[in-house]
Amino acid sequence: MKKQIILLFIVFTNTIIYSQTISGKVTYVASMTPISDKKIDSLFLNRKVKNPKMDKWARSIYKNTPNVNAYLDFINGESIYYVEDKMQVEGKSTFNMNRIFAGGDNKVYKNTSTKEYLKEYVRENLLIEKKEKKWKITQESKQIGGYLCFKAIDIESTNTMMKPVVWFTPQIPVSFGPLEYNGLPGLVILVEMYNRTISASKIILNPKEKIILKKLIKGERITEQAFKEITKSFFDSLKKKRQ
Repeated sequence: MKKQIILLFIVFTNTIIYSQTISGKVTYVASMTPISDKKIDSLFLNRKVKNPKMDKWARSIYKNTPNVNAYLDFINGESIYYVEDKMQVEGKSTFNMNRIFAGGDNKVYKNTSTKEYLKEYVRENLLIEKKEKKWKITQESKQIGGYLCFKAIDIESTNTMMKPVVWFTPQIPVSFGPLEYNGLPGLVILVEMYNRTISASKIILNPKEKIILKKLIKGERITEQAFKEITKSFFDSLKKKRQ
């Protein structure tokens, strides 16, 4: 254990330096445990207004949670995270809750040199200025896919059920990961949260093929706090309409 702690400390102090010289492509698999029929029934039990057609549509959404692939490309201290293209059935797009959880059409860009950390919100053509999560790094470790990984916990999350737990490896000293799960002294290999996981299924370091990051679209920059206020206002207005 002492050797592991020393390794973690050394890599922590050199992550930024090494991240400038390492490039890579990571494939993640986002998984979501299907919601049980009993749980779905409970969601509709106390509804005052019954709408069989809408209920059937909503139930189909809760049941449609196939795995999706997501990708992280990084080079020269920059990274971009994005989800695979929309799944289609007979030429028609299908709504997948798990894809939304994985990031949907939005991308996440990070630059360790310029300190830029942006999330692209395609629907409103916005670039949200993100802040890194605050993590508590534990001494708990395990091997995942041949890498020594350490456990870290999101200390800012107040939802005990949905509190994210991540496993990162100092053996790949870049502070990147899927979605907002980054900012640690090593690549995030696994994210665990309630009935959801995002796990690295393939890692290619310093690939022969040149990595070209898919840049974010141009959009209005907005702080994360301002975006939260806009979202809250939107849902508040929906509640008023239902009353």
